[in-house]
Parts: sequence; structure tokens; C-alpha cells
Amino acid sequence: MANITVGLIPSPDMPHKIINKIYDELPRALQEQTNYEDWRFDKHVASIVGTAEHMDKAMDIAANMKKQKEWDYAICITDLPNFSNRKTVICDINYDNNIALISLPVLGAIKLKKKLKYFITYIVQLLRNSGSDKQPLNKRHFKLTQFNTVIPNEETQDQNHQRIIVKSTTLGWLHLIAGMTYANEPWSAIFDFKKIISVSFATGTYISIFSTPWDLSLDYNYWRFILLMLLSIFGMVGWLIYSYNLWEQQSPKTQKLYRYIYNFTTVTTLTTITLFNFLSLFLLLTVSTLLFVPPELFSNWTTLNSKEPTLINYINLIWFITSLGILAGAMGSTVENADKIKRVTYSFRQYYRNKQLEQEDEDTYVKHEDHHSYVGQKQTHREER
Repeated sequence: MANITVGLIPSPDMPHKIINKIYDELPRALQEQTNYEDWRFDKHVASIVGTAEHMDKAMDIAANMKKQKEWDYAICITDLPNFSNRKTVICDINYDNNIALISLPVLGAIKLKKKLKYFITYIVQLLRNSGSDKQPLNKRHFKLTQFNTVIPNEETQDQNHQRIIVKSTTLGWLHLIAGMTYANEPWSAIFDFKKIISVSFATGTYISIFSTPWDLSLDYNYWRFILLMLLSIFGMVGWLIYSYNLWEQQSPKTQKLYRYIYNFTTVTTLTTITLFNFLSLFLLLTVSTLLFVPPELFSNWTTLNSKEPTLINYINLIWFITSLGILAGAMGSTVENADKIKRVTYSFRQYYRNKQLEQEDEDTYVKHEDHHSYVGQKQTHREER
């Protein structure tokens, strides 16, 4: 049996974690599909490139690493977005060098391990056959998504370089945003909001002892509750973005398209964290409200006029004071680990990777201090199939 080595180059954080979970399953999966080869996998964790605008350099770096490691094939798995003609790129394949670059976020956030395992085996078979025997992507893993194989327009590429893009711009962007938000691991930052939660809980508990919020919770329509909840959630998100300067500004190093993606992902990540905190505070205030607002007082001090309060009345009250508590706790509050909040956003993760790569090679990036428009090369393609 021929011994064939496939080198995997995952980026730190989420790609590395996902690869670790499927690493032992890959040789067997390929053996079942190819029947006779003895597949061996190796991995090397590396950032490769610091920004999505330099994806074209990743292929050259991967080719050099493949040569140094004496691999037969090399596949990079990055958590950076990849675009071509505003279409999301799931993979670049170079058949001459037997290398490929997978953008993990384009796979979305659902069944990510299964999708990545399948896609790695699919790419290896494409490389093995030099793209001559292309099988359609399995619809079991990509039910709603259709892909196109195109030829890059970059001057450094040729007919032996192919690009797999998501056919639908809308679905591609939705998958990308979901995947980037998931890759940011928003759940890992929830416990860094203890100070805000404690202030919100204290505020909500204090509000709950007065009868005015009780009456308001009885008089408000549901659209008012929803509006107040949205105001509190996005108020906290806006405050965190403002207080920690999380909004990525215009720069000669970044394309407008990528800045939009990074900033939108920052909003979705912080919104996810705030939603978890909202639910946590709702549960905490449920306990305090049941303690401080007995049914008799709720009935006698409000417009219920001695009627027994229902479960819906209590839920509306807790919903109301939770929104007020979040809104009060957000404004002016800080988190315990500010650096963690900065690292959980893509723009700052890119910043640190960029710095790390600059230390390794100071000539990698060129400084442009006289203007703010993007000066790099944009990816395009032709011959959609």
C-alpha cells in the first residue's frame, strides 16, 4: 500500500479545536472512500496570514511548509473570511502544488465537525485526481447550499488553480456571519460580565420593591416589552463597542467589504453574549421577585383590584425589570477582563495575529500613512461552472 501523508495547517483557536476533534477519524474516512491507500495525517498549527486581505500569500506559505515537512498534500484551515467578486469562498485549490485553503466560517455553525471532516476528504480526493474526476458535493451535508467551481483572475494563478464559491450571495453571507460568530466563541466571555450582571441584578431587585413597575408591567402591551428588551440589549452592545473601541476603522490594510464583515460579526458576537446574560438575569430576578412581591401585595397595590395575579402577570413583571436592569447595568459599567472582550472580536484577533507575524518578518506588510484607502489586491474570478 502506498503511504500518503496529508498535512493539516489549522489556525489557532477554533480551527485547531475542530481539527483535534476529527483528527483521528480522518484516515479511516479516507480509507473507506479510496479503498486501497494507506493515509497518514500530520498537523502543524500556524496563523499563516494575519489578515483576510492577504489570503493569496497563504497558498505560497503552505507550499513552502509542505515542502519542508515532506507532505504529499497540504490543507490550510483558517477562521478568516474569504471573498471573490463579493461571493464567499469556501476553498482555494492548487493542483500543481497539491495544496488547498479552507475558510472554516463559510461552513456555518451547525454540524461543523461533520462538514469539515467531509470537506477535507473531498478536497484530498480532488487533489489526488488533479481535479479530473470531480464529484458533486454531498447534499446530505449541504442541503440548502449550492457551490460553483471558478478560476481565479489573480495574475499569480493559472488554470490549475480552482476556487469553490457559494453560489448564493445571501446564503454565503449568512453562513459566514454565523460561522465567524461561532468561531469567536461568545460563550467563553459570558463569565467576564459578572460585574455588569451584579449591577443589573441589584438594580432590578431594587426596582421590583416599588409598585410603579408592577402597574407598568400590567399596562404595557407586548410590543413595548419587546422594544424595551431590544433597547436594553443593543444599548449594552453599543456601550461595549464604544467603551472598548471595538469598531474597526478605515485603514489602508483592510478592504471595505472585510471591515463590514468584521464589524457586523462584532455586533452579533456581543449580542449573543448579552442574550445569554439577559436570560441569566431573568432567572435570578425570577427568584428575587417571587420573594419580594407576594401575590397579596401584587394584587392590592396595583390595578388588579384584589384579583389573584396570574403566571403571565409575574412573567411580564420579571421581563420588564430584567430589561431595566440590563439597561442600567450596561451604561457606565465595565467587564472584569477587558482584554478578553477585545480578543473575542475578529478585528482585535486579526490585530494580534498581524503583530505576531510582523515580529517574524517585518517586511511582510507595507506601511501606508498618507492615505486610508485599501492598497492591496482584491480577489476576483471568471468562468463559473
